[in-house]
Amino acid sequence: MMRLILKATGIEHTNAIDTYVGSRLRELEKVLDPKEKSCIARVEIAKETKHHKTGVDVYKAELTMRTGKKDFRVTATDESDLYAAIDAMKDHIVRDIKEHRDRSRKLQKDGDRKVKKVLRAMK
Repeated sequence: MMRLILKATGIEHTNAIDTYVGSRLRELEKVLDPKEKSCIARVEIAKETKHHKTGVDVYKAELTMRTGKKDFRVTATDESDLYAAIDAMKDHIVRDIKEHRDRSRKLQKDGDRKVKKVLRAMK
């Protein structure tokens, strides 16, 4: 089971936010390898307003995690809704992990093919 550390900056940390982030990151466990599910995910949610000229509330969701030997860091922002920023963050990290997994599997298969070819040539 993946551990979740949630930090709120400039926004009230509520149980609703906790459960929403937890439910979104449970979907992330579906794409992780079984040995990588014991990782720690650090999530920071924030409301940024002071540095924007227009005064529009900007919500940010940032996730940092390490799976195996790879570090992942994703940041998503949304001008209207915190939950939309969390969804965008989840979508981005799932895409990044799938791409990394597919790339690793392809490299493993390519290496296996080369070894097999060398072994056949030795016969």
